[in-house]
Amino acid sequence: MAAPVRTTQVAVAAVALAGIALWGSGPATAAPQDVNTRVGSWDNAASTLGVAGSLWKPTWTASLASARGLDVVADALTFARGAVTGGSTYASATYGGEASTLTVQEKWSGTRWAVAPDLGPRAAVVDRVTLRLGVPGMRYSVRATVYANCGPVRTRGDVIPSARPCSRSDVLRRGGAVSFTMRPASTMTAPGTTAVVVRSSGLTYRQLLHVARSLEQVPGEPTVAGSAQMVGMCQQMADERMTADQAAAFAAESGYTTRVGSADGEQFAVTLDYRPDRFTLALEGGAVTSCTYG
Repeated sequence: MAAPVRTTQVAVAAVALAGIALWGSGPATAAPQDVNTRVGSWDNAASTLGVAGSLWKPTWTASLASARGLDVVADALTFARGAVTGGSTYASATYGGEASTLTVQEKWSGTRWAVAPDLGPRAAVVDRVTLRLGVPGMRYSVRATVYANCGPVRTRGDVIPSARPCSRSDVLRRGGAVSFTMRPASTMTAPGTTAVVVRSSGLTYRQLLHVARSLEQVPGEPTVAGSAQMVGMCQQMADERMTADQAAAFAAESGYTTRVGSADGEQFAVTLDYRPDRFTLALEGGAVTSCTYG
């Protein structure tokens, strides 16, 4: 069965981060998002967002077990030539309990944070480091900033100062975080440039960086009909008044297919086979007005 989609334009009020500046801001918008759900795995989270990007799951969590599923939020995504060009995304998982906790928060690069990472009101810079990632033969480096909750209290929205009043030991004593951008090891493993924030309490500086180095790419797969990408693409088709041929070409750039289910109110006979990578288009005056998925 095809899944229906709302076609009203969603107003975007997502929080945009210039660096890491906000704390305790909670969900970015009170309006309904295109996707706001909880899933059971990083693989499901990546596919719930879509095929234009990747998430990165930790393969080492200091023996801390997943506390619950992953939160996935996305809204108003736009695309060109199969790449994301706007909107907001977010995926987050928490591990551990009261004594020690670990939270991994991510968004696709090219989008805003749908939920702002929370570093706490006392976050201050501890270190700036280079993380060596990948496997032998495909090693690469990313720059990262490490924080601890040991600085002066900041007002909400204040930018974290670049001075370093904290030490590495404060990561364990006060709680810490590391922020960086993951990227694929090669064009063969693209897409997947993703902003990441890892927060911890009860972990050492070395353990926090070990978590960051353990991240493994999880690309989205076209297995979720009505993913955030599909919802955003359908809205873009309608907003740009694409013809059926234009919509088919636009969908094909991301590996999706289309068919026309109705035109000017006339319903066409279509097969009932389930295809999670397929849009069924409704046309009015030759332009896309809505879609179903599957």
